[in-house]
Amino acid sequence: MRSYRVYSSSPLISGQVCGLDEHASHHLARVLRVKIGTQVSVFNGDGYDYSGHVDAVGKQRVTVDITSVKSIDTESTLHTCLALAVSKGDRFDWAIKKATELGVTSIVPILSQRVDVRLSPDRWLKKQAHWQQVVISACEQCGRAVIPEVVPPEPLDSWVAGVEADCKYLLDPSLDSEETSTTPESVAILIGPEGGFTSEELKLAAQFGFYALRLGPRVLRTETAPLVALSVIGARWGDIKS
Repeated sequence: MRSYRVYSSSPLISGQVCGLDEHASHHLARVLRVKIGTQVSVFNGDGYDYSGHVDAVGKQRVTVDITSVKSIDTESTLHTCLALAVSKGDRFDWAIKKATELGVTSIVPILSQRVDVRLSPDRWLKKQAHWQQVVISACEQCGRAVIPEVVPPEPLDSWVAGVEADCKYLLDPSLDSEETSTTPESVAILIGPEGGFTSEELKLAAQFGFYALRLGPRVLRTETAPLVALSVIGARWGDIKS
């Protein structure tokens, strides 16, 4: 019998029948059409997987009989913050989904001078909620049990002034990479929009301790650069091993 893995924000306790939240219940009942007895694995972001079987399928709620719990060791020892300029279409969604699979810890949508997305405050809130759900769906697929946080969009100047990390990198094809001898426990990665950063933004980031990082001789798209950067940094200091 096929088993499903879903996220639910509701409390989960081994040895008890637990009700799942509205989103998880709808997905299991209306999309996957599970039956009573179907094996499921549920996580709520606390680092554990809760396994059991569907106890009841109602119109509004699915309940699961949790029979076992185990710690999931899929988090990197390297804390990575991805600050990515907001882009149009589904490119931002795709980038943060893949970044989640690569182990990113947190995601900051960045509003720089050349970001060509203008939304009202309430629409930004909806965007943030949508992006968080994209990350959750990626965690369901890749086996992570801790959810990377997508924070509210932030102007570049305020973010670079406040971010704290052992190493801070700015990706730009016009710059030569700068070496650092530090072996970090945390890394912040700043990636710009399609038009790149302005010269003033590059200078500002440098003033706040960002090292230049160039990923090869070719210009990478804004949705490709995060994957390459996270892979390179993860292989150097994190848990991506050959």
